[in-house]
Amino acid sequence: MDDFVQPSVITAIADAEFEGMVSSALFESGWSVIARPLDFATLEKNLNEATNRSLLVIYSVDLPGLTGAKLKKLAPLNHSLFGFADASGSARGHGEISQRPTNSEELLAYIRGNIRSPLSRVPLLQSKEKFKAKIIGIGSAGHFTGATTLALNLAQELALLEKKTLLIDANFQASAIATLLDLRKIADEDRWRDLSENLSVAEITQSKIVDFPNRASEAAAYFDFIIVDLGSLQNISNDLSDRRWSSQVKIWVSRFTHSIFISAGSDVLQVKRLRELCDDLADMKLPAEISLFITPTEQRSKRERIQAADFQPFSARDVQYLPVDTKLCAAARKERTTLFEINAKAPLRKAFAAIALQITA
Repeated sequence: MDDFVQPSVITAIADAEFEGMVSSALFESGWSVIARPLDFATLEKNLNEATNRSLLVIYSVDLPGLTGAKLKKLAPLNHSLFGFADASGSARGHGEISQRPTNSEELLAYIRGNIRSPLSRVPLLQSKEKFKAKIIGIGSAGHFTGATTLALNLAQELALLEKKTLLIDANFQASAIATLLDLRKIADEDRWRDLSENLSVAEITQSKIVDFPNRASEAAAYFDFIIVDLGSLQNISNDLSDRRWSSQVKIWVSRFTHSIFISAGSDVLQVKRLRELCDDLADMKLPAEISLFITPTEQRSKRERIQAADFQPFSARDVQYLPVDTKLCAAARKERTTLFEINAKAPLRKAFAAIALQITA
């Protein structure tokens, strides 16, 4: 199936309440649900009528007539299969069955994260509640808006609060954290590199992406916080349905993150890009809470400041303005360190410390 085209969907679910949730979530997100069979015989008929088409088949093990032998017959077909347990949570002896998602956001994140080439195995639905770590994705509404500065210094502030924190550079277009901290060959580390008792750093490259979900799950079981620098989010709707290696971290973050922080500037072009991104996010219904962090221009008045209500129907958890301090940031880059090490009393450093306190409260 094409990297950017959503396949047609068949829902084969007997439980009316669960099927209604699945179908509604897909319809509202623009997916084409072409059939809703209530037994396996009808499912086979629908599949036979849809020859030469790539389909996404979402089924549950309570489908009347479903057996392991019949299910195996579907494997050679050019379709992606998503199997869910029955209402009691039982897989009824079938393999590769996920627990039912509890809401539409979890369902959509799971589907976006697992659409693959035909015949590839679909990972089971995992729950972020099983992770020790609180995961925060940090991205930007454009370029040069301070996302990496936010990610790096937020990770430092969490470490200062004695929270074991992993900072991941997944900005494939412009990785910068290793350079900003003067870390050599950080991308060669098998897992991560410990910089201090509570702060570790990792950089994701194409060679590491195959095993990224396993490595990320291992990290999530060990750290208190994982901060992921995602780079630009301007093409997020395409990235979350894309099979290219560079999209895989964003897909994982969309499924498991607790919060997404978006950095943006406040001039006319940057605000336009932010509004476009927020329109996309409103349609996608990601499960994470999303906050906006704006770096204002020096001329922007308080009356012109962006409010959460300005982005309806997108609902931001919070909109915060960060102090402007180009000299402090330049000094940190020159010394290859964080703002805390340059001037702990600076307003911008204090703003990052306050954010860290908020998310640990």
